[in-house]
Amino acid sequence: MKSMKPALLISCGLALSIWTAPAQQQTNIAPQADRVLSAACQYLAEAPWFSLTAEVWREHVTASGQKLQFTRTVSMDVKRPNRLHMEITSPHTQRGFWYDGKSLTVLDRLPNLFSMAAMPGTLDAALDKARDDFGIDLPLADLAVSDPYSNATAKVLKGTYYGLSPVLGINCHHLAFTQENVDWQIWIQDGPQPLIRKFVITHKQDAGVPEFTTLITRWDLTDRIADSDFVFEAPREASAIEMRLDQPKRNEGAPAQPAPLSSPKSK
Repeated sequence: MKSMKPALLISCGLALSIWTAPAQQQTNIAPQADRVLSAACQYLAEAPWFSLTAEVWREHVTASGQKLQFTRTVSMDVKRPNRLHMEITSPHTQRGFWYDGKSLTVLDRLPNLFSMAAMPGTLDAALDKARDDFGIDLPLADLAVSDPYSNATAKVLKGTYYGLSPVLGINCHHLAFTQENVDWQIWIQDGPQPLIRKFVITHKQDAGVPEFTTLITRWDLTDRIADSDFVFEAPREASAIEMRLDQPKRNEGAPAQPAPLSSPKSK
């Protein structure tokens, strides 16, 4: 392994999160929408482990107003209360993330660089620290928190139920929610396994009103995940770099170090 190199901020942006820390809000959620969302969140919260694969579309609005979609694939393994492994791949990005209950390691595969930082002993606290201290906001990680329902509804002003609709041939309940800065829709599988299959987030106060779409193509809640899957092993000739504290947020499209991987965060 090569010697340590100068510190670089590894920021993973790509945050599609609508779910934030609980806040006092008056909500107007239709009873059916609330029941379906609550059941889906409880099902996830009670799962001792799960893995998923998703395709994520990030919409970029050009200066002329044209909307372009850029796609990434995200795979995530979670073992409660304190294990997470995630891989994010696109034509320009290949990054891995390992949280083992003590530390978070970020591997940027293309330049073969990795960083490691100490983290608290629970997923909730580790995800908060990674975001607040290092600017690392992992996509879909809100599905791994201990109370996804409270996070999901913290800033909701209105929720509506729109009936059943297919997603990849699976019958799903279609729900829509309004917040101050974003609108979001979610499709939840009908039946005894209320799995989230799709969600769309609309940033209605951003120029061009860009959308972020996630389609979860695979769920697995049956195969036990070994603790060794959450342990980072440095690739051959990988170089360690320091994970630096977060800097002021860059504008969309501005280069990150060592490689860009960013999208606006939902407030």
